[in-house]
Amino acid sequence: MDRLYYTPREVAEILRISDDAVLDLIHRDELPALRVSPRIIRIPVAGFNAWREGRKPRRRRVVIRAASNRIAIGEGESLPEGAQALRR
Repeated sequence: MDRLYYTPREVAEILRISDDAVLDLIHRDELPALRVSPRIIRIPVAGFNAWREGRKPRRRRVVIRAASNRIAIGEGESLPEGAQALRR
């Protein structure tokens, strides 16, 4: 199975630069990367290869919205006794 992601350290070894230099490229939005958690960053192999060929990554806007309190109930379904449904 082919790899899908590199770690910043692996990219640093490939490019023969320091880990900090790779993180700097990521923070300047020059190198595409995904933040998996506050401490874990992964670089998609396809994005890294495109970056090496000179293509610039495009940032997509992520919108976080408040969760809806509505409970969707399908036809023929019902909630347990005591639960209240907010119908659309």
